[in-house]
Amino acid sequence: MGVASPLAAHEEPKPAHPPAEELRTETGPAWGAINQLREQLASAVTTKNLKPVHETTEQLTAALIRLREASTDLPADQRKRVQGAVANLAKALAATHDAADAGDQAGTEKQLKTIDALLKLLAAQFPAAATAAPPMAMGAADHGAHNETAAPAEPTVRIAFQPAAAPIAGARVPVVVKLTTRDGRPVTADDLELAHTQRVHLLIVDASLTDYLHEHPVETAPGEWSFTFAPKTGGNYTVFADLLPKATGAQEYTKTTVYVDGAPRPLDTSLNLTATADGYRFDLTIPAAEPLTAGTASLVAVKVTRSDGTPANNLEPLMGAFAHGVGFTADLGGVLHVHPMGREPELDAERGGPDLTFHLQPSQPGFFKFYVQAQIDGRSRFAGFGLFAAPAKLASASAAAAAGSPGTLSCPMHPEITSQKTGAKCSKCGMTLIAQK
Repeated sequence: MGVASPLAAHEEPKPAHPPAEELRTETGPAWGAINQLREQLASAVTTKNLKPVHETTEQLTAALIRLREASTDLPADQRKRVQGAVANLAKALAATHDAADAGDQAGTEKQLKTIDALLKLLAAQFPAAATAAPPMAMGAADHGAHNETAAPAEPTVRIAFQPAAAPIAGARVPVVVKLTTRDGRPVTADDLELAHTQRVHLLIVDASLTDYLHEHPVETAPGEWSFTFAPKTGGNYTVFADLLPKATGAQEYTKTTVYVDGAPRPLDTSLNLTATADGYRFDLTIPAAEPLTAGTASLVAVKVTRSDGTPANNLEPLMGAFAHGVGFTADLGGVLHVHPMGREPELDAERGGPDLTFHLQPSQPGFFKFYVQAQIDGRSRFAGFGLFAAPAKLASASAAAAAGSPGTLSCPMHPEITSQKTGAKCSKCGMTLIAQK
């Protein structure tokens, strides 16, 4: 048995097993998230609404990892059981979202039973006071979910954008982004969880929604994150910092604006379902049965092809996925950040494509711009789509029409385009026609 090192005069020896209240402080937020997310998962499975399952299982996996990392003070035997239970839960959760993606209701129900059994085993390693911690408040657009366009709750982190010189359209300028807590303390890498392989994502777009940048600054001093800003146009740019603070365990967006010298572009609200980027074509399809609707999830498909029309099956891993989707509402009050559905790459040598699917759930009606970012030959391609989310009441009318109700259908953006045929599309923008008021 080794000799314990002497303690400094002002230090107190730690108990071999921390009291329940101490474990509650350290693991309570993670358990709160786990309890809440398990209820969300069970609700989705029992109501046979499998769309949210993929995102919920990713959230739950992240919460379990946070719990494992916060459990270092448990006795060695319990800590080992925690590690094993979390590893088995991660496998069961992966199998659950695979079954949900395939529409396998029976498979998801079977996996839910396995998950519940493993959660009971995991909970047995902690005092009841810790596992009974109240549910943690989740952000409006969680890093695990990534499926909503939403105006986030009040962020816990503040952002300041400090360029080395006045930004000018067409020029590059070094920038320091300062991140601080509400009380002014620097937010460092130690304060942030990894999300999509990065601790800070900067989602930057100009007022016209035509110049979008996705940057990953590097911490060069405590709370100071540096990158090079290269705007293409003038006017105001909105900067969203996409973060996952360890203190809350919930994703949040904090934002600021920066003025760029140069001619600004007006807001571009033109709709398009096809975009080209550096020799590649991106085609987005919205199913007639699931039109983009405020408050409702739609599963949209994106197909990537080369200039000669052949499928682009050479999409490279990018931030832990084969593509990323980022969107902005017209008023820049909402932002989304989504992964494509299905299997994610585990090795750098893996390739994906040409077909991608994304869950989009706009929180408000109207125009929004959705960008798909894919990496090919070591370089990112950005394809921008102008989309429109119908109000919920119009969607209800559309659903009635799809069920066979009579009436004239029209385009929300081009009301002069009409049809009596269910599923007809607008000849100008390609949107599915919906029932008139």
